[in-house]
Amino acid sequence: MRWAGRIPPEVIAACRRLQETGFAAYVVGGAVRDLLLSPDDDKAKDFDLTTSATPDEVIAVFGRRKVIPTGIAHGTVTVLCERAAGKPHPVEITTFRGETGFSDGRRPDRVEFITDLTEDLRRRDFTVNAIAFDPVSQRLVDPFDGQGDLGSQTIRAVGDPVERFAEDGLRVMRAVRFSAQLGFEVDVYTRAAFAGALPTLRKVSRERIRDELLKLLASPAPRRG
Repeated sequence: MRWAGRIPPEVIAACRRLQETGFAAYVVGGAVRDLLLSPDDDKAKDFDLTTSATPDEVIAVFGRRKVIPTGIAHGTVTVLCERAAGKPHPVEITTFRGETGFSDGRRPDRVEFITDLTEDLRRRDFTVNAIAFDPVSQRLVDPFDGQGDLGSQTIRAVGDPVERFAEDGLRVMRAVRFSAQLGFEVDVYTRAAFAGALPTLRKVSRERIRDELLKLLASPAPRRG
């Protein structure tokens, strides 16, 4: 995969170190999507990692002095990895997790750390964002056919769209924003779930809605959104 060389070396090194200590580790989310869409440019920016290691195990692997507990209750820490120039570069690492209860329409009430990558990907919003890549072995993991939806230029919820939108009301706006940014069509079943999700969207803070709206308006095709 020629685009694998666009993954920053410190991200690959962090994956390798976790794997050498017995844990699974993958690049996941938007960076993988953008690399698959545009392998010859530098569109991909945020290289987040997901791992079977718990936050405490990540701290043990990298050392407490290099780890910032940015969202440790939800399984996320930021590791300061060394770049070639010697300057630390933050890499966000999140434990595989399951989520239950979304009383505020945005964040899970309860997070459970798990060891199954597919179950972690199952909780994500859209199939194009539920693709993981191991940069050490250069292996893609795509249990929900996100690559197929990239090929057909489709935004489709992972699993039942009603459930996905009930978990996080902002996902409705993310769907139309991705459609406008990428020029994709929203899957008919995903779109049909929009109206029923609006009460959950109303629970989301105005600041988060504003941020999504600004991204939508700055997209190449805001009218589509």
